[in-house]
Amino acid sequence: MRLVLIEWLDSYGGSGGWKALEDCTPDPLLCRSVGWLLHDTEQYKVLVPHLVEPGVETRIAAQGRGDLAIPCAAIVSVRELVA
Repeated sequence: MRLVLIEWLDSYGGSGGWKALEDCTPDPLLCRSVGWLLHDTEQYKVLVPHLVEPGVETRIAAQGRGDLAIPCAAIVSVRELVA
């Protein structure tokens, strides 16, 4: 797996009450996520930031935690990092 930094746009909203429509402006959030690229398809990329290496002595299978699926339509850039 490749270690990557992905910059992507996320939605923002969810006001707690009524407000004037002219105050409802789009404010997407620029997010940055780093992790191991587990899946890379035309629709989405899946990052896993935390991995456990399998071990014969410990009998632990390869595992990951914190997986995040990012839609490709929201991705601004992908940069490979040196592991």
